[in-house]
Amino acid sequence: MRTYLQLLGHRRFAALCFGQAVSLLGDALFPIVVVVSAAQAGTPAETIGAAFAARFLALGGVVLFSGAVLDRINPVVAAVCADGTRVAALVALAVFWDGNLDPLVLAVAVVIGLCEAVSEPALLVIAPRILPRGPESGSRPAESDGGTAPHADAVSDGGTASDADEERVTAAYGLFEGMRNLSGIFGSTLAAGLVAVFSPSAGAFAAAVAFGLSAAATRWAGGRFAAASRDDTVGEAPTPETGREADGEGGADAGQESLLRSALGGLAVLWRIRWLRRVQLLAVIHVLFAVGPWMVALPVLVIERQHTATVYALVLGSFAAGTVAGAFLGGRIRGRHRGLVSLALLALFGLTALSPVLTGSVPMLMAAFLIGGVGQQAFDVVKMAGLRREVPERLHGRAFSADFFFSFASLPLGQLLGAVLLRFVEAEAIMLWAGGLVIATTVLAMAGKDVREFRSGQPPAPDDGVPEQREPRTGTPAEQDENAGTR
Repeated sequence: MRTYLQLLGHRRFAALCFGQAVSLLGDALFPIVVVVSAAQAGTPAETIGAAFAARFLALGGVVLFSGAVLDRINPVVAAVCADGTRVAALVALAVFWDGNLDPLVLAVAVVIGLCEAVSEPALLVIAPRILPRGPESGSRPAESDGGTAPHADAVSDGGTASDADEERVTAAYGLFEGMRNLSGIFGSTLAAGLVAVFSPSAGAFAAAVAFGLSAAATRWAGGRFAAASRDDTVGEAPTPETGREADGEGGADAGQESLLRSALGGLAVLWRIRWLRRVQLLAVIHVLFAVGPWMVALPVLVIERQHTATVYALVLGSFAAGTVAGAFLGGRIRGRHRGLVSLALLALFGLTALSPVLTGSVPMLMAAFLIGGVGQQAFDVVKMAGLRREVPERLHGRAFSADFFFSFASLPLGQLLGAVLLRFVEAEAIMLWAGGLVIATTVLAMAGKDVREFRSGQPPAPDDGVPEQREPRTGTPAEQDENAGTR
């Protein structure tokens, strides 16, 4: 807890956390507005289905390309523009929408999805850059709240930062995700109450205000640091230390290549780092063949067991509460075997998937879902910190977008698979399959040494298009320059 309080002591990082907590209230308000308005208009199925589908298609369709854009421009500008665009769209929805399914609501849903595809990876890029490093890191100074402090990304292009800095970055991601999850838990309840007491239009205006506050907080929090960090990395001349720059994965030539090729570079960099490749394949297998079908089978099993909707809400709420605790726990996982620990926590979700079959006790179900939320979110935090460490800085936007794509894109297919399976097998069988698959594949992934450590054993070869990693810088600046010239 002391580490998290120290992080919140940095005003700009605290402002970014506040902005995103408020932004999640806007995220929660939009679906509530659509649901209530559709119910009042008498067309709930058509309006809700079309709006949610439009939002998902827009998000999944452009998230890879948004990462390519983030690596070309200041990510703070991108995040602020995304929030500002959502403000305009929601104000238009509040003023002109009559609650019926028409082009306006579909257009706003598409805009919300597009902006989410930009803001999600952008925030993961921004958050560590605005966090000053401690003096033990030995890196160059950068501007801080009231003077100078070492910059969070002084060792760029995949260079290895000090253990202390890495722990701070992991803790920052844990705090950031924990506050976002906490806001998400209360956001839906507050949104439903606001829309019920006033009107859907009031909810849309409130969502616009939330995104406006988020834009202002993000702009103030990241205005200095992100631009300075990017100026130090983008456009560097090729050197023996940074590797080649013109392979479709960053550098001065990035702005001259197509967005498609640049976006594919994000997928390529994750694929070439072995432990990241295995983790992404694990995510696709889980989401497509376990989590998606399980999400469809769960409410069916709840109904078959003659539980009420309240029980369903309680177990989902327990899982959400677990993600808050898991984010804070993940932020404190450190050491050589951080991958092994986080994978062991991820395997706990297998027990969550099995729990509706193994017990009918509501308290036991709530406990199992709480534990599953802890494990899933803790794993994600440690993985994000490892991705940031292993991938060159100029590729962070594309790498985080690709990671988001791998974890998200296959979910609708998994849910469709679950709907098909329910026509042939019982819900209990799907639950047993999902739980067993998660546990077995997660344990199998632990066999790789690099996966257990979430660290590459060797830097990529110079001819594979991924910049060569550097050893930590030591000594005085003069000694560093002398050593660089002799490599």
